[in-house]
Amino acid sequence: MNNRVLPVRPAVGGWPAAACRGADMKTFFPAPGDLATVRRALMICDRCPVRIPCRRYALDNRERYGIWGGLTEETRETLIRIGPPSAESSGSVG
Repeated sequence: MNNRVLPVRPAVGGWPAAACRGADMKTFFPAPGDLATVRRALMICDRCPVRIPCRRYALDNRERYGIWGGLTEETRETLIRIGPPSAESSGSVG
């Protein structure tokens, strides 16, 4: 990562129950290709009670870096690119 300042994760003040609270933030901003650290971050997110709000925050704010709510940068980019599911694809009958 370059010299960019890391964003303040909402868990610092707004999500006291977040599993990442107190964790080394480098875990959530791994070096390119560091799959072991990515897996460690995803395991922390997997047991987090605020994973969904964190995920929404990252998608709504188009966070470009790091792992948020169990989503990697690549996964978030894909979800943003394809957009939300339509009513037709969600199985709703009108």
